[in-house]
Amino acid sequence: MKNKLIKEKIIDILLFVLDWTWCIPQTLAGTIKAKWGSGVLCKAKDASLAQIKQREKEWRVTILLFCRKSREEHWLFQKISGSGMGRNIFLYETEPDNGEIDDPETIKHEYGHILFSRITGPFFLPTVGIFSPMYNLIGRKKMKNGMTWPGMAKWYYSRWCERVADKLAKVDRKKWLEERGGK
Repeated sequence: MKNKLIKEKIIDILLFVLDWTWCIPQTLAGTIKAKWGSGVLCKAKDASLAQIKQREKEWRVTILLFCRKSREEHWLFQKISGSGMGRNIFLYETEPDNGEIDDPETIKHEYGHILFSRITGPFFLPTVGIFSPMYNLIGRKKMKNGMTWPGMAKWYYSRWCERVADKLAKVDRKKWLEERGGK
């Protein structure tokens, strides 16, 4: 028991040092976003809260839940469904004031971005930090031009940076798409 606690503490320290040295650009950006967005956070409820607390401890990250109303009111939050930056995962509640997250796979996917960040370090923001939001915006434009949601989701999650995040976090995207009407 004591050895396990020591091992856990060593891992905590090593990840903290890794995040604040090798991964400092995205860790700093995620910390700023968390502080800046703190006025638009809401409390997770019931199953979502238990799931969030378990994941935070297991992954050594902070998971923040943005209120749906805030998302609809702020230009920055309207175009994204979740993000992983530095030591933070940002999620958005599914309905106004429900404090719930509809998709546990999104949490895992965003954790995949954090793992990718820890691998690529200072190269994460100039690559994934540019391409992931760009692909998201292109996908939304495709939907405005008639592409179905399942088609757009399949296209988006087949982009290289999203595939890597899924692979690192062990997200079964094919099954996820099938459950949502995509093939």
